[in-house]
Formats: sequence, C-alpha cells, structure tokens
Amino acid sequence: MAASSATSTAVYVYGVVRADELRAVAAEGVAGTAVELLEHDGLAAVVSKLPAREFRVKRRDLQRHLQVLEEAFAEATIVPCPFGTVVLSEEDLERVLLAERRDELLAALERLEGKVQLNVKAVYDEEELLRELVQLDPELERLRIATKRLGDAGYYEQIRLGELIAAAVSQRRETDASRLLGQLADSTDDAVVEAGGAYVALKASFLVSRKKLKTFDKALERIAQAEQPVMRIEVIGPVPPTAFAAPAAGG
Repeated sequence: MAASSATSTAVYVYGVVRADELRAVAAEGVAGTAVELLEHDGLAAVVSKLPAREFRVKRRDLQRHLQVLEEAFAEATIVPCPFGTVVLSEEDLERVLLAERRDELLAALERLEGKVQLNVKAVYDEEELLRELVQLDPELERLRIATKRLGDAGYYEQIRLGELIAAAVSQRRETDASRLLGQLADSTDDAVVEAGGAYVALKASFLVSRKKLKTFDKALERIAQAEQPVMRIEVIGPVPPTAFAAPAAGG
C-alpha cells in the first residue's frame, strides 16, 4: 500500500489495544522502524512512523508485522489490522480509526479477550483418498480397469475417469469440511474458512478461548486418529487472531 502526502511521515498500523494493557513493544517494525503506541480515549494503536514519500510496504515486512503482533499479543488483547495498513498522519489515525471506530474496536476487544487463533489444515493423502473413492464407486473401478487394459486406446475413458474423480474429490472435500467444522464447533467461538486446493479437505482459522484450548486439542487428536491414513491434520498456533482482523484504517 502506497502513501504519499505533503507531510514527512505516514503511520503504519499493526493493531489496536486498550491503552492500559501495553506499555511498549521492543520488536523491530516494518522497514526496520521503531514501534510506538499512539493513545486516544482509552485505546492505543500499535504503530510505526514511516517516510511518507514513495513509501511502499514490501512482502518481506510481513514477518516483522507478525513479530510485532506476537509481542503485543503476549501482553494484551489486540485487534490486528491487516498487513499493509497505512494512514497519512497521526491525526488521520485518531479520526478514522480510534475515534470513528471506537465502539467497533471496543466490541472487538471484548470479543477477542482471552482468545487465540489456531490455523488448521486437513490434507488428504492423494493415493489413499483415490483408493478409497474407487472402492466406493463401481463406475470408477470399471473405468480404472478399462483405462489400464486399453492404454492409449482408452483416451475417452481416461477423460471420463478424470472427470469422475474430480467430481468425487470435490464432493468428498465438501462433505468432510462440513463434518470437521461440526466436530470442532463446540470448542471454538468462530471460524474463517479459506480455499485450500483440490486435496485439502479444510483450511480454516479458529478463534478459541484459552479456557477451551485443551478441549480443542483433544478434538483435533480424535479427528487425526480417526482420519488416518486418508487425511492428516496440520496445526499452527496459538497465534494472534489475524484472521479476525479489524478493517483497514482507510476502509
């Protein structure tokens, strides 16, 4: 996101905390800058000041952005802002984010208090899944045998087999995603689901109360054991709730 202005500095925003919960952040900010807190009416924006002229946040700054969030998250409830959120001045920050969206931010802080994010991916073993699908569908089994027998002469059978497999995988993915979300619902407060690819049953970020972390972990363990060898479960977290971020300050 670019920022250009007659002023000499712009303000990069990492997130918003309650003013009395966070004293300082030692982590290096984007572009190697210091991290500061700008307070307004009981809220504090975690920010870095940057040269306004021709400044662009680069992808390599993402790690710094996340490190700042993690340090702040260790001390306070934080409503993260999306990576690359830049406003033109402190005055704009106070007006557009801390003042105009104060009620929204206070509600978000209350909602996120005591909660963490866990990123979960359920990934199919392609060979195991296809083996299971073929066993369950006589037409897939018939076409599989026919394509092996016919070789290059079975061109149209190969196309048909590919179409049926793609449809079966898609249907299985949809069914499994719904089932997995249901199995985790009791131990989570919210979920954000992302597209994950043909052989990813579920890719989602879950908002989980710290009090329910053990329950969530046990639910994942049960799922992982039950789904072997067709599916494996990958988990990252707890991390700051970036999937449940505040709107961009300029939005």
